[in-house]
Amino acid sequence: MQSRGFSLVEMLIAMLLGLLLLGFTVQIFASLSASSRQSQQLAQLQQNGQLALNLLHNELQNTGFWGGVSLNDIAGAQVGFAPPGPDCREDGLDSGSFPVAGEVFASLYAKVAVSGRQLNCLTGLAPESEILQLKRAIGLAVSRDELRPNRFYIRPHWQQSRFVHQDSSGLTADDVFYPYQHLVFYIQPQRLDDLTVPVLMRKRLVRSASGMARIATDSMIDGVERLHFEFGIDANLDGRLNYMLPTQLMSNEHWQQQLGHIVSIRFYILLRSTLPDPSYINRQTYQMGASRFDAPDDHYRRLLLAGSVYFNNATF
Repeated sequence: MQSRGFSLVEMLIAMLLGLLLLGFTVQIFASLSASSRQSQQLAQLQQNGQLALNLLHNELQNTGFWGGVSLNDIAGAQVGFAPPGPDCREDGLDSGSFPVAGEVFASLYAKVAVSGRQLNCLTGLAPESEILQLKRAIGLAVSRDELRPNRFYIRPHWQQSRFVHQDSSGLTADDVFYPYQHLVFYIQPQRLDDLTVPVLMRKRLVRSASGMARIATDSMIDGVERLHFEFGIDANLDGRLNYMLPTQLMSNEHWQQQLGHIVSIRFYILLRSTLPDPSYINRQTYQMGASRFDAPDDHYRRLLLAGSVYFNNATF
């Protein structure tokens, strides 16, 4: 008996069935891959968003605290060392890290980022995002023996307070010291694996190993694309919020506490996935209080979060 092979028609049918099966397999794989990518990006956004919320809340909650004295007292405090160079300061509005006689010492300040140098210490910022500068004492007093060499401190006093460090003269075991911080938060594009990623950055005042004041730079959280702030104003100084103003509408008089006290801040954080997803197109609008962000039909997922802090220690 003579055996025979497959006919041409049978082979074509088999090839067609194979191609259909392969097509279904590729489609299922692509669907699973897209679903996995979506889940990973959403998880990353949630994780980074929680980190950003916690960071801003923790840094803002002691705003207005100066170890039991007022901001006016701190503005007249003694400073026996040179400021960092370059210092983060807004010329004509703020003296920088430490008080300077005849200049305003602003403890809280924000502005919308534009091109060029900002606050005398920032360059290459993400346009239309916002910069936040804050100065305050950390609400945990330490003794003379607990002073750390890389920090500056405030020694509050009812007659005249003083900015000091570990090696300052005239410190006694009976003195009380509060760690002092000068921080600036901003967004700057960074290169990551051949992609440009917006990163939440921080400038902070530190004391170098040589004993000099300097401004250190830290990369905090990848994927933070926009910041927006709105400030609560107590206009009649009764301790209650009267109205809110976005950064764009805050005047120098507001920052200088001449039109009431700043008693709260509401902040909005817009996060973006660090990697694009070719299968996704973002056409959403994100309302950040008085500010709005329209996604530019790109392939990045985003997450908008908001938080607020009331300054219980706002003895400006």
